[in-house]
Amino acid sequence: MGAAIRHFTATGPGGQVFTVNIERDFRYDPYRDFLVCAHCDWSPSLLTTRKIIDMAGEHLATAHGADRGLAQQENESFRKARWVMLPLCAVLVIGLLAYYAQS
Repeated sequence: MGAAIRHFTATGPGGQVFTVNIERDFRYDPYRDFLVCAHCDWSPSLLTTRKIIDMAGEHLATAHGADRGLAQQENESFRKARWVMLPLCAVLVIGLLAYYAQS
């Protein structure tokens, strides 16, 4: 669907690890995220006030029996891109302010 920006993992029976991803599809609104299970076709409608973390944990526990060690981790490439774009945007804003201050 989109780029995975965060992963929720939990351990199930037999030590198997199950994952639910938060995916961001940049073709839509910039902050439209989707929950997608990596092991089944579960992808709920996010038109709800429930927290995404609660929904991911509940799905892992009820559908897959993975109720031990719920953890979340941000996608490494998404985190690195944020560290590159933040200084780049700051330099651009400072440059524009300096340009308009001179005119």
